[in-house]
Amino acid sequence: MTNQPRVSGFREAISPYDEHAHFSFSSTSSTQPPSYQQWSEANYSVSPQDPADMSFGSKHGPMSRVSVSPGLETVWAGEGDKEVVMGTALPMAIATSMEPPEKRPARICGLRRKLFWILLSIALIFAIALGVGLGVGLRTKHQDKKSPAESANSSDYYIGGGLDPAYYSKQGAFNGSGLALASQSFGSGEYGELVLYFQHHSGSIRWQRLTDNGWLGGTASEVVATDAKNSTPLSAVAYSLNGVSTWHLFYIDNANRLREKINSNATNIWIEGPLTSGNHTVLDADQVGMQACWYGNDYGDADYKHSPLPNQDNTTTNGTSGSNTDVGMHLWYASDASAFQQLGWRNGDSNWTFQQEWQDKNGHAGLGCYSWGPGTVTYVMMVNAQNTAEVWWKDTNTNTSSTASHPINQWTNSSVAINNVYPSSSLGYTNAFYAQGDDGWITGYDIIWGSENTTIKNSFPVNQPGILGTHMSVTTLPDQSGGDSLCVFYQETGSDITFATRDLVQGAWTAASLKVPDS
Repeated sequence: MTNQPRVSGFREAISPYDEHAHFSFSSTSSTQPPSYQQWSEANYSVSPQDPADMSFGSKHGPMSRVSVSPGLETVWAGEGDKEVVMGTALPMAIATSMEPPEKRPARICGLRRKLFWILLSIALIFAIALGVGLGVGLRTKHQDKKSPAESANSSDYYIGGGLDPAYYSKQGAFNGSGLALASQSFGSGEYGELVLYFQHHSGSIRWQRLTDNGWLGGTASEVVATDAKNSTPLSAVAYSLNGVSTWHLFYIDNANRLREKINSNATNIWIEGPLTSGNHTVLDADQVGMQACWYGNDYGDADYKHSPLPNQDNTTTNGTSGSNTDVGMHLWYASDASAFQQLGWRNGDSNWTFQQEWQDKNGHAGLGCYSWGPGTVTYVMMVNAQNTAEVWWKDTNTNTSSTASHPINQWTNSSVAINNVYPSSSLGYTNAFYAQGDDGWITGYDIIWGSENTTIKNSFPVNQPGILGTHMSVTTLPDQSGGDSLCVFYQETGSDITFATRDLVQGAWTAASLKVPDS
């Protein structure tokens, strides 16, 4: 393995909905894959409604759901006689003066020269080997003490073909595909309520949308990008401002740079966004954290219909009361294994700007966020170096006095801590916060938001375990009965996209795999 991105042959499209999307509107091989990576396929009882055929009546329109240690190898490896001259006897005086002097072996420090150099070479090699061994040992100790996450099993940071070429998908979705959801509810026209972005097994980024007739798309006609790195995280943001609906898709290309694609209902053409020109280099690893989030006045224009907001009733009417009038996006990406860079874009800006660096975080894990509700507090969820998920908050209300327990315009860690998440767990939030545990199970957490008083009310498991390190994308959608359903998209076998759903309040999970075209 190398640290270079593994790129499959062919490479070829918002929010609380995503692995992330946040939107608003203002070898086949004979080798048997190891058991820890691939889960056996599960049989689902898809009742009362098959999620793959789920439609949401008139409420909805179109929508489409890592290390190698270099080895140190070392390979290892008389004395002349005196010369005697025999000749005719000469007179003593002549013989004495012409007799060559006796040859004596050259010596260094009392040792013959050849023996000296041999012993010196042995001593030097021994000293070098000892120094390297001590250096590696001391450095490993230092790193383990500094960042426990870095000492985890290297397989924790790989997925799919990154673990073994036998895992590269030959059909369906890419094994380790990023997943991002975006709401594109623009009436009863061509665009649908929910769009799912994913990586096809060919490497291209594609989309499917949910319509009244079920899921459509995912073919070579629904391609957003062909230059994405294998297993790239995906994040989508959609918003509707001044009557124009726009959606952004973020991913990492095969040169480990951040990329942004933009589309709208006014153009229906994907173009490069300003983030691309920033040439932001991302951590070169198989599993990398990256997330974009909308912030501001709920979801944008007032005519946008959305799922119920946390801690509120089931109204789908968009409102801006008590919300920040400043709207835009935040984006976080891992710049190395223990640091994230935070960027910002305000509506109307032509460029993204640097905002903050986050240290002592797990750069291989995903992020979650909640920043589109009423009020002036934004939340972001990250995994620290000890593989504990944390919830951070920031209040931007400068009309309120800052206190020790409630500072203003400062990111503050809440008391919420979820231990033992998988080292490269994806995170997501919409009405519930989701994380994958080190046992493979995805757990949802019902959170009561309250800045420094934020707490977890309860938790619940999601359907069946996913492949370790699966990307996920989550949302909440109105259903045909007039209520709302939790929706979680993830991978269970590697080439699948599993769509699991459950009533917002309680009930059993039902699940099905979306049909992903092979070509």
